[in-house]
Amino acid sequence: MTLGRELAALPDHALAPRLAALRWSDFHLDLADHIPPRSWSSLKLHLDPHCEVGLFFLPRGQRIPLHDHPRLRVWMRVLAGRVQVTSYTWHTPPLAHRSVTTLDPDSPVWLVDHARDNLHELLAEDDLAFLDVLRPPYIDGRVCTYYTATPADHLWQLRPIP
Repeated sequence: MTLGRELAALPDHALAPRLAALRWSDFHLDLADHIPPRSWSSLKLHLDPHCEVGLFFLPRGQRIPLHDHPRLRVWMRVLAGRVQVTSYTWHTPPLAHRSVTTLDPDSPVWLVDHARDNLHELLAEDDLAFLDVLRPPYIDGRVCTYYTATPADHLWQLRPIP
């Protein structure tokens, strides 16, 4: 069984501990071979009607812009490098609470769910590799939306980018 299929078969409660045990060396890949010159790239490990598993790569200083994961849960495991995650949790749309954290291979698995941290931006502080497990996957017309964020008192106003 491939790692992608193994992760997809796990129940939600078993996923974070299994992801936490993973190390970059488990993938037998050279990070330099997968870091794009700019922007980001991904390698799909598994896709079925219930789950998507993928590796993502960002060069130092690059971002994945502020986006959401509508009606999805996402488990993120940083395998190499460090990433600054700026996440938003809806207060009353279009207003949201903001938090900023840095994740690295020693950090716990980061969980995005429907009600918390569902909108986020990623900034690679080093060349970066991370694994995402999405449930359900981006199928059946499900798409993410990109946003801009502007301060609004102690909250942030989020506006979709058309």
